Amino acid sequence: MYLGFVLFMLFMVFKTQQQTIELVTTDYYAKELKYQDQLDKMNRANALAEPLHWNVNATGITLSFPKEMAEKGVKSNIVLYCPSNSKNDFATDCNADAEGKCFIPANKLKSGVYQMQIEWQAADVSYYNEGTIRIQ
Repeated sequence: MYLGFVLFMLFMVFKTQQQTIELVTTDYYAKELKYQDQLDKMNRANALAEPLHWNVNATGITLSFPKEMAEKGVKSNIVLYCPSNSKNDFATDCNADAEGKCFIPANKLKSGVYQMQIEWQAADVSYYNEGTIRIQ
């Protein structure tokens, strides 16, 4: 019985050594210091009459920026973090078209759950939105 317990504990130690622990971002401390700026951007985004929304389907991700911002020219930086595998992380810059839409094709992404972070600007005012999406 004692030998079984010791073998089990050794097995568990071995398994825990094989587990990888990945941070969402490698520079988390620097990002934490800028968090108040992030909160201000989130509050501005939440105060808009029409919010940013997105649609995920088999062809990709379509971001629809508020119509009031589309005519001002929207520039965005989109980061998709995959918590289970940092190799699947994806980042891109996207300028909205005349209708205020940006599109990310599905063939650039691997399937999984992503934390999407969108930092965007219209008329030199910054906004921030985030959400969780699933790519099939």
